[in-house]
Amino acid sequence: MELFFTVTPAVDPERRQAVVGGLQAVLPGGQVDVSPDGTALRVVLPPTTDRFAAVDALTFRLQDLGFTALEMRRPAPPPPMYAPPMYAPPRKQPRTVRLSVFLISLISSLLVCAILMFSVGMVFMSIYQDSQTLGTEGTEGYSGKIGLIDQIFSDYALYDTNGDLLLDSMLKAYVAATGDKYAAYYTQAEFDALMAENGGELVGIGITVTESVAPVGIMIISVMKNSPAAAAGVRAGDVITVVGEGENAINVAEAGFDVASAALRGEEGTVAHFKVLRDGAEIPFAITRARVEYESVTGRVSETDQTVGIVSITQFMTNTPAQFKAEMERLITAGCTSFVFDVRNNPGGDLKSIIAVLSFFLNKDDLIVTVVNKDGSEEKHLCAPVSYDDDYATCSVREADIGKYRQYGLAVLANGYTASAAELFCAVLRDYSLAPIVGTTTYGKGVLQHVFSLESFGYSGGVKLTTGYYNPPSGVNYDGIGVAPDGAETPLDDAVKNKNIYLLTEAEDNQLQAAIAAAKQ
Repeated sequence: MELFFTVTPAVDPERRQAVVGGLQAVLPGGQVDVSPDGTALRVVLPPTTDRFAAVDALTFRLQDLGFTALEMRRPAPPPPMYAPPMYAPPRKQPRTVRLSVFLISLISSLLVCAILMFSVGMVFMSIYQDSQTLGTEGTEGYSGKIGLIDQIFSDYALYDTNGDLLLDSMLKAYVAATGDKYAAYYTQAEFDALMAENGGELVGIGITVTESVAPVGIMIISVMKNSPAAAAGVRAGDVITVVGEGENAINVAEAGFDVASAALRGEEGTVAHFKVLRDGAEIPFAITRARVEYESVTGRVSETDQTVGIVSITQFMTNTPAQFKAEMERLITAGCTSFVFDVRNNPGGDLKSIIAVLSFFLNKDDLIVTVVNKDGSEEKHLCAPVSYDDDYATCSVREADIGKYRQYGLAVLANGYTASAAELFCAVLRDYSLAPIVGTTTYGKGVLQHVFSLESFGYSGGVKLTTGYYNPPSGVNYDGIGVAPDGAETPLDDAVKNKNIYLLTEAEDNQLQAAIAAAKQ
């Protein structure tokens, strides 16, 4: 998924690399490109990243760097390869009305028709019982008005309109106009991708990358286990310098990070050709793209203390609990007796996933989270055995796993881009005095979203919206506030604060060093 931003003031050429590095530090695996005049940014999100959390993280990071950013609407995707050329004469002259004008003129009327269509004969849409109003403060007869406008366009419009495009645009505009910054309308393709990503599944060769400056190229940060890249011998630290082969070869230094990275992606079963630079030698690879399980959890033994395990959790997906347990067991076998859980830049994730992970540290029947719904009703989630036999099977909690790791020395490492479920992870361990929080105050997202499929109602796509608050065991919600570290904040040292945290050595990472010390206390 791509995001576009306008930037004020323009990014000077001498600051361009610092801005790109600063943004990639909060979006590991993402791609950032600054327009030639410095007034716009293009950001390609890594797989499984929550769009809205990413927008907030990027906006705040730009503010830290002295810039004001405004997200622009995502441009329409290019036509499929089998479509006629863009310059082929259409049956009628295509419309050239600007999208902003289109939305302003139609948001109060056209989008309402699409919403009202859902209400007919459906309990789910019973909130629209009065078909003459929109929301709670409508004053016009919208169903009649939309019918009139539709008839006018049908009878007199010189230009063709695309009904599917209008409907999708209206629904996206409706969601945007609600003021719920975490809400989204998804087309069917977008909804399918969202569900696959939540399950930790992606199509590719199984690498996480960032931009490399010296040498110029695409640096591979990590290689996912059991991935095509791992099987082929690709290593973390390799720098991709060429993508493609023969006449289609792209030199990364000439084409740029964004263009070359985009060329690495492709359909399942196709082959990714590229060359990497390793220890001064150029090595070619030809790897078939496949479905890959995303690694949301990685672990290693500390370089400075062999009794400390460092577990990085990049997101809470349905496969996270199983990966978390596997890493913990591996590190315990290696002799680790204390652990640092690094949730910096973790945007959150699935409620069942975080409940399953926290169950490893709590006692049976401990309160994990209280969800407060719109009507004020509460849903309390306790630590207890639970079994799922669907897509959430990996989030099942066995009785033997409850409290499995609570006896170890623990610390949590967080920053301003730790959000949502990752903040709950911090808060729960803090509330039960199981682990101190080290780093800086978290983002402050204490509200819960639900995703609804429209398939059972006869429509394609889905919608996500905020449905309630979630409170940690203390009962103190942190939405808009964040979870503060224990004691004084520990920001990254100035010398490395603009560097991607996933490229920091343990010696450079003063936050990690502080967390290791806290876990040993």
